[in-house]
Amino acid sequence: MRQPLRDIAAAQHGAFTAAQALNCYSRGELRALVRSGRWEAVFTGTYRVNSGESGPRLRLSAAGLSIGREVPACLHTAAELHGFGVLEDLVTHVAVRPDEPCLRRAELWPHQLALAADDLVRLRCGARATTADRTAIDLARTLPRIDVLPVLDAALAAGACTPESLAAELARHAGLRGVRHARELVPLADPAPQSPQESRLRLRCHDAGLPPPTPQFPVMDSRGRPRRWLDLAWEEAKVGLEYDGEVGHSGRQNLRSDRRRHNFLQHDGWAMFYATDLDVYRDFADLMGKVGAAIERRSRRIAG
Repeated sequence: MRQPLRDIAAAQHGAFTAAQALNCYSRGELRALVRSGRWEAVFTGTYRVNSGESGPRLRLSAAGLSIGREVPACLHTAAELHGFGVLEDLVTHVAVRPDEPCLRRAELWPHQLALAADDLVRLRCGARATTADRTAIDLARTLPRIDVLPVLDAALAAGACTPESLAAELARHAGLRGVRHARELVPLADPAPQSPQESRLRLRCHDAGLPPPTPQFPVMDSRGRPRRWLDLAWEEAKVGLEYDGEVGHSGRQNLRSDRRRHNFLQHDGWAMFYATDLDVYRDFADLMGKVGAAIERRSRRIAG
């Protein structure tokens, strides 16, 4: 890249416009660079050097260049910038004023949002975005129910929000679409789950009416040291529930480790259950019934 454009792109977090490029290159050179894959179009009239995956900061800068002014990130894009973007989303989400046009373009979605001054923050990377609490509650109001808890859990785990700050932000959204949906799930948020699927599995337990489990529960060895960690545990009944992702069972070594782990837990008196993607998204009723029956049976045994 020629030096004048290199300096411009560096000041714009890697993004540049066609007009800026044409100050250093001919139209034929620009087309050739794009055809060769060395440059990649980001949004209408904007480009970047194709040197790997573009991050949210570059995409937000390109969005502002495409729209014609700096725009703040919101929803999934703001969550990425705040450190809790755990849901895959290919779209860059930006906020515009309620009286501004919000024509959606490929992978760039403006949202008409009424934002007060304290709804926005300037991050250390220089990006403007909705505050972490506003971002989390906006997502909690608008996401499918199964995806809300992963976002709220991740917001707490990242240290971007606290239970108190989420509750205070939620109160500001009274009467807005989806707020009742969010009001139910915000109190369930917990920073302990290690993956979105663990959070979704915990929601299934809640919806099934099971007692609240402890996420990431440590199982001690004979010397009182943590030997294994359970995704979800009902410690008094010694019932555990794990999310069994495909990656964890790839390869003979992992299989051996899983078998040793299961044998240790079984020897320690744990009744273990394992959930797959199907159990999280479709066939959860049967698994929840079995887990609930085990908790009830073992709790009666302890009480008796």
